[in-house]
Amino acid sequence: MNALAPLATSALLGTERRAPDWPMLEGALGTLLSRIPRDSVEKALLQAAGVLGTCQLAGFLPARAGNVPAPATDDALPEDSRIDLLTSILTDGPERLQAEAFIKIAAAGRQLPHRLLPRALECGRRSVALRPSLLRVLGRRGEWLAAQNDSWAYAVGGGSAETLIDDVWQHGSLDQRRLYLVALRERDAAKARELVREAMSTEGAKERTAFIECLATGLTMDDQDLLESTLTDKSKEARQTAARLLSTLPESRFAQRMAAHLASFVKAEKKLLRGTVVTLEAPNAFDAAWKADLIEESKPKGASMGERAWWLFQIVRSVPLSWWEAQTGMNPAECLALAQKSDWKDALLQGWAEAQAAQRRVEWAEAFLGISLPPNGPLTVFDLLETLPPTLRETYFLKLVTDNDAKMIALSTIVDRFIKGLPMDAPMLSPAVAVKAVKILKQRIHSGEARYDWQLRHSLVELACLLPVAAFDDLAKGWELAKEETQPFAEAIARIGIVLDQRKQLQNP
Repeated sequence: MNALAPLATSALLGTERRAPDWPMLEGALGTLLSRIPRDSVEKALLQAAGVLGTCQLAGFLPARAGNVPAPATDDALPEDSRIDLLTSILTDGPERLQAEAFIKIAAAGRQLPHRLLPRALECGRRSVALRPSLLRVLGRRGEWLAAQNDSWAYAVGGGSAETLIDDVWQHGSLDQRRLYLVALRERDAAKARELVREAMSTEGAKERTAFIECLATGLTMDDQDLLESTLTDKSKEARQTAARLLSTLPESRFAQRMAAHLASFVKAEKKLLRGTVVTLEAPNAFDAAWKADLIEESKPKGASMGERAWWLFQIVRSVPLSWWEAQTGMNPAECLALAQKSDWKDALLQGWAEAQAAQRRVEWAEAFLGISLPPNGPLTVFDLLETLPPTLRETYFLKLVTDNDAKMIALSTIVDRFIKGLPMDAPMLSPAVAVKAVKILKQRIHSGEARYDWQLRHSLVELACLLPVAAFDDLAKGWELAKEETQPFAEAIARIGIVLDQRKQLQNP
């Protein structure tokens, strides 16, 4: 670790929380640092960082290692021989292409060539999303190399959270501690929960809120007691986060209480000729007991809905969506249709939108995609797409690209948000959807409609990483480069050809 790193940690955490680890250096640099007065710790830290930063920019010789590390043990798997191809991909290939390369290497029972390990570890340092696929192909030598550089510590011990507890949980930045908790939740949810429980009595409001949010990973009824206790936290944000998570657990005490609050306002009656008729009314008066469940009596300034609607909205957003289906006998689309005709339309739709943002129900996502979403709400079309399974997701993606109404959204936004919502190991688009989407995108570009959509150049290259082999030629060929409307995309089209060629080579181990 260089001398700047511990000072940076102290600056991020605050010198009261972690005292600076003053560098002890020899020679002229050490003499200069020793002359910095330390009557003000904060000022001394910044001055020392300024000296070290200037020296680092000017260049320095690394210190001679006192103890040479033991050699790495031999790897059990052979190295992949495609060094030139992998070098090119790791140097300037899209992240999704890099992930595909790692996945293909692992599937072939190989590991990365040793000479490419530093480059690959740097890619993983920059992108957390790449790490799961990268860790599979580092081998023993890659893990040994990672142990020699603190910047690559994520790869030590197979990237397990246990290896990071002292360094990250105790002294890391808030983002690092959040990442640690999420990783630990996936391996040992109970241990992560206990760390959060302990932190709730010692950390600031921002940290408490962030750590409670991490419980969303692997959330179960075992987390109920901790979340219930957070409903009385001093931080409003922490309380609201805990309530939102509890609302996603239909069997939780909180969700049951909210459903009980709502039950008295919703009636489903069977009529002889009309079938089941559902009626709903908003509360006539505020119940003081609701305050314990974070229902506020006074609406925010500027809120468009009335007082009764405000109370109803708060209850609706915290009730499990499954309750509505069970209580009314209606499916999500029918519930949304009922709301459209209700006097309490805004309270219902906005409440359900917030509930869907937290609960992420597939059936409700489909239903919401069939209506106009509440303005300025928590849901966007892309949030809903991310909830859907791959087959449905790509179907709605194609609909967005195709529909005239979608022209209000830039093509690059549609493509980019769709791709970013997919995990790195997501399956390729189906051939039929891929061919149709590429055809429409090319038509829009040739027509000049996307001439000023600069981000689309990058998005098309990313899309090339999701195409099945059957659609390669559809994207790589048939471009009318002589047209003025297409010329701004010339560089991107050449880049697409390179990426698709690299993907073809990856198909052959």
